[in-house]
This record gives sequence, structure tokens and C-alpha cells, in this order.
Amino acid sequence: MSSNDSGVSTIARTSTSPDYTACLASGLASVLRAGDIVRLEGDLGAGKTTFVRGLAGALGVAPGLVSSPTFVLVNEYPLGAERRGIRRLIHMDAYRLNSGEDLDGIGWDRFATPEGIAQPDCAVVIEWPGRIADALKGGADAATVRFVHLDDSVRQIELDLPESFGARSGVSDLTEREPIRCPITGVWVEPTRATYPFAGEKEKLADLNRWFTGAYSIGRRATDADFENEPPTPTDPEHRSDH
Repeated sequence: MSSNDSGVSTIARTSTSPDYTACLASGLASVLRAGDIVRLEGDLGAGKTTFVRGLAGALGVAPGLVSSPTFVLVNEYPLGAERRGIRRLIHMDAYRLNSGEDLDGIGWDRFATPEGIAQPDCAVVIEWPGRIADALKGGADAATVRFVHLDDSVRQIELDLPESFGARSGVSDLTEREPIRCPITGVWVEPTRATYPFAGEKEKLADLNRWFTGAYSIGRRATDADFENEPPTPTDPEHRSDH
């Protein structure tokens, strides 16, 4: 993670699968609050819609309902239960717009104030935000996610989190950890989950039981180098035999 003079913290991650991208989005969703705007920047096919699906799923919206609003411009997803004041997730694609003036016909005032700040009951995610930059002039505290298409399966993802996010619960985990597969079940675990790197409490207990019962084993003969440092802790996934 790095930061600049404006107080914006940048998190750089390399995604090698849509599951990783969605899991990273789930981590961001856990620190969002009502009134937030998230700007998604990147070329077509870079993973923006996959990211929104992961974010939506973490907020309680069925990911299968999420589609790119390229032609309808805006999709609105009511949350089944309020999350940190968020009652609606708004997903906008501004690719076909020329400026903020084009927003009047799509009910922009239902999602944001004239100053470009999200309404207090929703979180707004915008693809191609540069097309309506003049309408977002007041959104200095927006989070920005940039996608760079490196090859068919690899994306560079950078999250810019404004200084106002710094004190939020879970932000330090989001900046210091990466999405990871649970060593017990293999499911993806977002960086902000309380049981990280495990999917849940049951998985933590199962891992502990494997250590107590001697279920762990190594596939090679131990050498002197293995004993030069302190032994690994049971929650260090880099030292488990199943990695």
C-alpha cells in the first residue's frame, strides 16, 4: 500500500481469476457506508462488472441479478437488509454519456445530490466516471478502482481509498491482506473477514484439530534449514502441507 500528499491510500493487487476480483470487491463492500461513491476505471472487458457482482453479493444482492447497465445506463438493487445505512446499490454505466448534463433524463437526482455526492441511503458504483466528471465534482471522498488488462486471465487492480476511509473498521485489513482461499474448504475469503484466512469458525477449529491430531505431514525429509527459525504458527497458510 502507498499514500500520497492528498491522503489517498492506493492498494495494488494482481488478480488471476474472476473469483479473486469478486473477493477483493467483497472486501471493499465491507467498508462501504451509505453515501459512498465508487468509481470504476478500465477498458471494456477489464473486470468491472465482475467487481460489481462481488460487491453486490457482499451487500446481500444476488450476484446473478447484476448485469452491466451499458444500455439501460442505471441498475438499482434494493438490499434485503440495511448495511451500514445502505438500502440501495446503484450501478451506473456512463459510457454512452457525454457530460453530466445527460444525467437529467435518467433520474440522477434520485441517486446523488447536485454536488455529486451519493444520496444518504445508497452506495453508487459508476463505470466510466470520466464521462460525467463535471457531475461528480463534489465527490472528492469517492473511492476509485482502476483495472488494467494484462492478459487473458490477469488484471492489475488498484484501489484508491480517500483519507476519510482511514478510520473505518476493516480498512486496515483491506490494505494489508489479499483475498485468499480457505485452507480447509478452498473457498475464497475476503481480506476483511473476521476469521481470515478461514471461511468461518468451523474451519478455524478444523484446522486446529488437524494440528492437535497430527494430521499435517510434509512431503520431504526435514533439513537443518527447517530448524533455523521459529516453527510456523497453525494459522500461517504458507507453511501448510496442502498449499
